[in-house]
Amino acid sequence: MELDVYLICGRGEKGDKFQLGRVINKDGYYFKGEYEPTTHYSSMDELKEVLAKMVNVDASSLTLNQINL
Repeated sequence: MELDVYLICGRGEKGDKFQLGRVINKDGYYFKGEYEPTTHYSSMDELKEVLAKMVNVDASSLTLNQINL
């Protein structure tokens, strides 16, 4: 499964974390309200684990494509 993600960088005390601004699947579904937008992530692997649980797939079968808006 592939998801497009928009990340908001420069978060956390040191500015080394990011937040998830938007998640979109290939059908154009935005997952609005299905994730916590205020959570700070340290790595893409951490984010991938959270999103895999959200869409009910194994993290190994999930591909994240970072997008610019």
